[in-house]
Parts: sequence; C-alpha cells; structure tokens
Amino acid sequence: MNDGVMPTGLKDILSRPKLVIPTLIVAVGIILGVVILAVRSSKPAQAAPRPLDVEVVRVEQKDVPVYSEWVGTTEGIVNADIKAEVTGYLLRQDYKEGSFVKKGQLLFELDPRPFQAAVDQANGQVAQFQGQLDSTRATPGGECSDWDSQGSDQYCEGTG
Repeated sequence: MNDGVMPTGLKDILSRPKLVIPTLIVAVGIILGVVILAVRSSKPAQAAPRPLDVEVVRVEQKDVPVYSEWVGTTEGIVNADIKAEVTGYLLRQDYKEGSFVKKGQLLFELDPRPFQAAVDQANGQVAQFQGQLDSTRATPGGECSDWDSQGSDQYCEGTG
C-alpha cells in the first residue's frame, strides 16, 4: 500500500452513500461500548451492605385478654319511624339522637309562619263569605229569603 492511496474495500464502502451513515453509527457504537467497559472496570467493587440489626427479647408466659372487634349496627327493642305529616322548615330538633323519648314529647319545631299565613287566609275567606251571607240575608227577596229558625240555609233556592 502506498501513502495517500486508500485500500479498495474502504474505497468501495465510501463510494456508496447509503452505506456510509450506518457504518459510522456502528463504528461510534463500538467505540462507546469499549469506553464504557473501560470506565466500569476501573471502579473498585462496592462493599456489601451491612446486615440489619435484629432485636431479641426474652419470652415470658402470661395471660393475655382475648377480645374481638366487629362492625355492625344495633337496634332497640322498640324502634319508631318518624314520618312528617306536614311540610315546613325545621327550626329545631328537641331530642338527642338515640335518647329515650316519651309519648307527647316535643320532637321538632317547625317554622310557624307558613301555617299562620294559611290560617289567616282561611279566616279572611270565612269573613268574606260571612259578609256575602249577611248581605244576602239583608236583601229582601234575595236567593236565600227562606231561613228556618236555626239559620240553616238548606232551603235556599237552587240548592235544595
């Protein structure tokens, strides 16, 4: 081989552009592998980890209480279902959950305003109808001119 002249095998590889890049990648990989192996082999071997400490106690014989834990629910002898008969806003609960209650004891206090409004409205309607009845009675020859002695309106025209 002469200086400046490439061997024919290397010349053939370099003349093909499709083979140049894979050849370079393989060559770099081999060089990196050799370097990594050289670096690893130069490190001293690590010492084995120290064994764990184990505590030792004397065994002694004695009585131990036996107990168990369970998850469950309890039910009383008499259980009462509390169901609302009216709807409203709850202001106060006057008993403690799980405590004994007596017959007639106040359990809940509801907001009285809606109920009072309904009573006031009904009283207003009673007054309105009473006024209509009084004006009908006062009108001579009105619809209900035939009244019995107790004030019953069962003999009004068109109703009886």
